[in-house]
Amino acid sequence: MNDLFLPIASHLLRGFGITLFVAILSIALATPLGLFVGLVTQSQSRGGRLAARGYIEALRGVPSLITLLFVFFALPRFGIEMSPIAASILGLGIWSAANIAEVARGALSSIASGQTVASRALGMNQSQTLIWVIGPQALKRFIPPYVNQVTLLIQASTLTSVVGVTELLGAGRQMIERLAYTGGSQSIMIYGAVMIFFFSICYPLTLLARALELKARSE
Repeated sequence: MNDLFLPIASHLLRGFGITLFVAILSIALATPLGLFVGLVTQSQSRGGRLAARGYIEALRGVPSLITLLFVFFALPRFGIEMSPIAASILGLGIWSAANIAEVARGALSSIASGQTVASRALGMNQSQTLIWVIGPQALKRFIPPYVNQVTLLIQASTLTSVVGVTELLGAGRQMIERLAYTGGSQSIMIYGAVMIFFFSICYPLTLLARALELKARSE
């Protein structure tokens, strides 16, 4: 058992590192894109609003795995070659951006329209109204569900093993298969370790989102 612990732990830690790498870069892509699309849903341009809504509905209407597989298999047909990790980051990023955009749209829409009218009456333009009046209030309502979206994206990173990324779950599955060839089986221990790794990341984020939501309600 001791002879197996170090190889298993080492392989799972490498997978854990890849999971964090993919998740962080996907979040880095999804956040600004989602905020931009969410802002466009509130723009005065009808074409822009329709395009933003189309993006949100199209991406939210399909599973994240389908988006990931489409990016991985479709882009090379157009001459865009990407590594499995890059395709995973792009696929998860654009999928999560649609969810973040919907969160941003909801936060902005929740602010009473009278505040916009009052700001305009004071001589503020659209940008000034957004930055100084609407934005700060919407941000408080945006952050709790945004943290939940980050948690969902981290959990969705397990899907990247389908396109050949050896993330945490994929690393665990590899170790189980290797041990099966040698006549051993440590599947319960390995999957238990995978669960602990994900729980150690996602549960604190869940608690953070809950605390932020309660704080926003009390203000």
